[in-house]
Amino acid sequence: MSEVFEVRGRGVVMGRAEGVALVADTTLSFWGEVDAVTGKVIGVGHPLEGESLQGRVLVIRSTKGSSGTPMTLNLAKLEGTAPVAFINVEVDSLAALGCIVNRIPMITDLERNPFTTIRTGDRVLVDALQGFVRVTRHS
Repeated sequence: MSEVFEVRGRGVVMGRAEGVALVADTTLSFWGEVDAVTGKVIGVGHPLEGESLQGRVLVIRSTKGSSGTPMTLNLAKLEGTAPVAFINVEVDSLAALGCIVNRIPMITDLERNPFTTIRTGDRVLVDALQGFVRVTRHS
């Protein structure tokens, strides 16, 4: 049996994408903590270490800082290993730029805490244009 619910938010980078959620209440640096070729988190000790971002909806606090973020996202997109969408609590302008250039939807300001609402493994549709996230949780 599946539970389906929607949560409103604010679209940052317009678009619509669907994938399986990867959730961590933390930041992630695309410069140094992500291998763009494999799409895996390589940051030693990072809560998502070893996880693949490929085709996932990445639910994190924010990306953290580097001007390398758009470049790494672009390489991951070209390699087919990028996340399909971002749900962020805080918006890093460099990640937003990377999402714009690579047409990866991003949404923020969800009306509910994404870290208690969305679980890793949930199927998530991000519709940044309409401003909502649809979560399908399988029991």
